Amino acid sequence: MKKPAHALEQALQARVAWLATTLRPSSVPHYRYTLRLFLEYLRQSFPDLERPQQLRRDPHLLGWLAFLWMRRVRHTGQAWCTATRAGHVVRLRTLLELLCDRPGPPRPGLLRRQDIPRREDVPPRPPTTEQDACLLAELRRRSEDWLAHTILLTRLTGVRIGETADVSADCLRHLEGDRWALHVPLGKMHNDRWVPVDEEVRTVVARLRFLRTLPPAAPPEFPLPRPRGREALVRQIREALRRIAAEAGITAHIVPHQLRHTYATSLLRAGISLPALMKLLGHRNANMTPRYVEITQHDLQREFHRAWDTPRHLAPLPASAVSPDPDAANGPAVRDRMGGAIRMLELFRQQNPGAHENDFRLLVRGLARIRSRFEKLISGSKSEK
Repeated sequence: MKKPAHALEQALQARVAWLATTLRPSSVPHYRYTLRLFLEYLRQSFPDLERPQQLRRDPHLLGWLAFLWMRRVRHTGQAWCTATRAGHVVRLRTLLELLCDRPGPPRPGLLRRQDIPRREDVPPRPPTTEQDACLLAELRRRSEDWLAHTILLTRLTGVRIGETADVSADCLRHLEGDRWALHVPLGKMHNDRWVPVDEEVRTVVARLRFLRTLPPAAPPEFPLPRPRGREALVRQIREALRRIAAEAGITAHIVPHQLRHTYATSLLRAGISLPALMKLLGHRNANMTPRYVEITQHDLQREFHRAWDTPRHLAPLPASAVSPDPDAANGPAVRDRMGGAIRMLELFRQQNPGAHENDFRLLVRGLARIRSRFEKLISGSKSEK
C-alpha cells in the first residue's frame, strides 16, 4: 500500500499545480521533475522529515546540492552540466518561497543566490566550415525528405528546434519587392519575431507545404506532420539530423542547436552588427549573443589587418583645419581655427604618446584659455556696438 503524502509533499505539489496556471505548459514538467527529485532525496536521506518548518539549510538543503552534484547522465555516466543543476536549484528555490504564505512556513534563506551554480563559459561549438558544407549538400540532395527540409530550414534561418516545430503553414510574409520574412512563433524567450529570408528559404517552405499533403499528412495549421505530438516531432528531427550527418560523412556529434551557432557565425562574418544579430536570434540579453559566435584565428587576423589598413581616428579632422579659407579674418573664422588647432594638437598627442605628453596637455589647455578669452573679447565688442 502506497504511503500517503505528508504535509511537505502536499504543500509543494499544490504550489506546482498553482504554477501550472501561470507558466507555459512546457515549463510545468520541469517543476514536477525537480519536485520528484527533491522528494526522492528526502525519502532516502531524511525519511522522518514531513513538515515544511522542519527544513533546515544544513543538513537538508546543503545535502540536496550535494545530491545534485552526484547525479549522472544515464547513457554517458557523466555528471550533470551546470545548467541542469542550476535549473533544479532555481525551481526548488521558487517552490520553497511560495510556501511562505501557508501556516508553518519553512525558514527563509534555505536556498540562496550563491547556491545557484555559475554558468560555465563554454565557447560556441558550431560545425566546421567543411562539416557545414557537407551537411548542407546532403540536406539539399534529399528533395523528397520532409525531415531534411525541416533541418535545412533550421540551418538557413537560425531558429530553435522548438520554434521550427511550431512554425505555421502561412509563416512567410511578403514585405516589398523581393524582400520576405519568416514569422517565428512564441519560443523560449516568450517573444515572436520576423527573420529575413532569401529565395532558398522560400523554396524550402514551399516544398514543405507540398510534402505535408503526403502521408503522414500534417495538421492544417502546421507544415510539419505530428501524428504523435510535438515532443515526438522534436525527437524525430534530432534523430534525423544525426542520421543525415552520419550519411554525409560527419563523425562529430551534431545537434540542432549547433546550427544556430553556424547561422550566427556566418552572419557575423558577412558583416552584420551584434544588435541586429541579437534581434535575429531572438535574444533578450545582449550578453547572450556573443556566446553564439565563433571567432577563429582567421577572423582575428582579418580584423587586425583591416583595422591597421583603415584606422578610425579618435578625433575627426574639422573642415576648417583641412581646408582653411585664407581670405576670412572675422571673429567666427578665427575662433574656428583656434578650435581646429586644439583638435589637431589633441589628436597629435593621442597618436604620439611619450615623455612630453604632459607638455602637450598644457599646450591644449593654454590654447583653450586663449580661445575662451578671444570669445569674450568678441562678445564684448558686439555689446559696445
